Amino acid sequence: MMSKRTIYGVVTAVIVLVALTFAVFATGWGDLVAYDWPQSMPTFNPIDGSGNLLAGSLTYMMFETYGPVVALLALIMFGAMVGAICVAKEEVDDDDSN
Repeated sequence: MMSKRTIYGVVTAVIVLVALTFAVFATGWGDLVAYDWPQSMPTFNPIDGSGNLLAGSLTYMMFETYGPVVALLALIMFGAMVGAICVAKEEVDDDDSN
């Protein structure tokens, strides 16, 4: 029989996997490979004269087009940082250095 901790871990992993899958399929990727060679990025003001964000700007693409994926990756990275801090602060019971 599995312990409660293992069951919670498996359930959490399944929920994260489902959320990641949903975010990947909910994002309209379009034609990502339009060129076979590197292209230079144009420099322009991402805001038009009336204060609206232009649809071709990097800011618009990151947060409007690929928003679900960016938000989910940010959440996963935050969890990884918190987990790393908890593991780093964890005391070892088998320490015989004293």
